[in-house]
Amino acid sequence: MPSVGKTFVFPRQDNIYEHKESIPYDEAQCKVWVDRPRQRQKEHIAEWTAYMLLGLCIGITAFFMVTIEEFLSENIADITQDLITKGRSSIEDNVTPWLFFAGMSSICAIISGLMTTYYGPGASGSGVAEYIGYCNGVNYPDFISIPTLITKVFGVTLAVVGRLCIGKEGPLAHIGAVWGVLVLYLPFGPDFKFLQNDEKRRCFTAAGCSAGVSVAFGAPIGGTLFSYEMSRPNTFWRFSVIWKVFASCSIATFTLALLSNIK
Repeated sequence: MPSVGKTFVFPRQDNIYEHKESIPYDEAQCKVWVDRPRQRQKEHIAEWTAYMLLGLCIGITAFFMVTIEEFLSENIADITQDLITKGRSSIEDNVTPWLFFAGMSSICAIISGLMTTYYGPGASGSGVAEYIGYCNGVNYPDFISIPTLITKVFGVTLAVVGRLCIGKEGPLAHIGAVWGVLVLYLPFGPDFKFLQNDEKRRCFTAAGCSAGVSVAFGAPIGGTLFSYEMSRPNTFWRFSVIWKVFASCSIATFTLALLSNIK
């Protein structure tokens, strides 16, 4: 008898997959929802507004991350350089700059790791693989949540300042995907209740992921094509969706560039 829990045994004996859920994207196609009273023009304008607001939020978030990263990195480098310049008389003075630089980098990396472990475990990894699963119907735990967003923003920034071998491209895609859902639940602005269903959230998640990649590389067209490539296994992409995603990417890239020039 094969032992319980072995991953190479099929079918699994522990029935773990019975505890998993898929995202019901088809609920938005039921007759009650399709035949609901609606104002099509108003909903169309509100949907476009939500996509543009999404791009604005991601651009501001990316600028916030860049600002914190530059501030911490420049201050650590300046203090280290001052210690190097002043300490040329003894061996202890020569070791002090190294200890300071290594210590500050370690502190930033440790804070990043602790946030990911204890506050926002959904932020572990780049987030791109989880995004692909989400768009294909996998209800991945904590992929979309405020703790995940906060951990991703501050954790990635501190990890980069701590000189870990990581980049911001994948995490920004995850940050954008989280913003894609959160923007539909903002307590101010237009009424987005008609967009608060799994089918529309999937489109906004794709737009957010695209905008995140766009601000990482400064390429709105490339970001749009990236999300299209990642989401291609499912069939929710339409020509109208591509234009809305491109609008989010363009506004996110423009917002980041504008704020960077003002600074």
